[in-house]
Amino acid sequence: MQPPRNGPGWLAANLDGDTLSAWEVAGGTAGPAQVLRLQDSRPPALAAALRQVLGGALRPVLLGGSALAPPHPVPVRPAELPAVKTDLDGMPVHALPGLSQSAPCGLMRGAVAAISGFLRLNPDWDGVICLPGAVTHWVQISAREAVSFQGALTARLAQAAVQGMALDTAGPWDNAALAEAVADSIAKPEHLAARLAAVQAAAALGQLPAETARAQIWGHFLGAELAAARPYWLGQNLALIAEPSQQALYAAALGAQALPVTLADHARMTLEGLKGAWPG
Repeated sequence: MQPPRNGPGWLAANLDGDTLSAWEVAGGTAGPAQVLRLQDSRPPALAAALRQVLGGALRPVLLGGSALAPPHPVPVRPAELPAVKTDLDGMPVHALPGLSQSAPCGLMRGAVAAISGFLRLNPDWDGVICLPGAVTHWVQISAREAVSFQGALTARLAQAAVQGMALDTAGPWDNAALAEAVADSIAKPEHLAARLAAVQAAAALGQLPAETARAQIWGHFLGAELAAARPYWLGQNLALIAEPSQQALYAAALGAQALPVTLADHARMTLEGLKGAWPG
């Protein structure tokens, strides 16, 4: 049995939905990302996952995306949020606070580290950051502050609809069909449920290949989201931070509206945000 790995390093970790990403950091240099899918994100299971990543090491932990620290109301500068020293099922951790909003009611946890990292790397950037995930967040940034934000459950709804039609959620999609469905639902978001019923019927009758059905489902949900978030993207400087699969879908939807978008690497932004929040 190997002894615990001790030393000056620390663990940067972030929980986003059911995904825990972690990096061992020493001397400002981070090791490769370790990614775990959690069946349960409650404190005992989260602590067990962190201990698994640490592998017996005695190192301090900075954790983003959890409910351990109370969220900070907007407006606030995400890159300047201090981590809160607390306890996770007997494990001492530094917890990065989330963001909250009263009207419309909003709560953001897993995306805060990525926003912080983006603003640390681009301190003079003003505009709107779109962060797709288990919850998609549209965040208005001005003078390094998160001024307001709006959420959407697009990914959960689209994945449930795709699975309900016995389609593979991870398969390819038809770009032209996606763009057409996005445009249709931006123009008529009130038709969303009817459009989905038509896709389901056409797929059941064998009139749609899987990649077209999948594209139409995602396109209609994305179009409805874009219609609701219009004030956040129309005429705005726009950045998109997401995991590759969702980044591709959102980039295609936004590109179909001829919107210029700055793409940023989700893992890099998250790690930069956590490193910037480390109190050591």
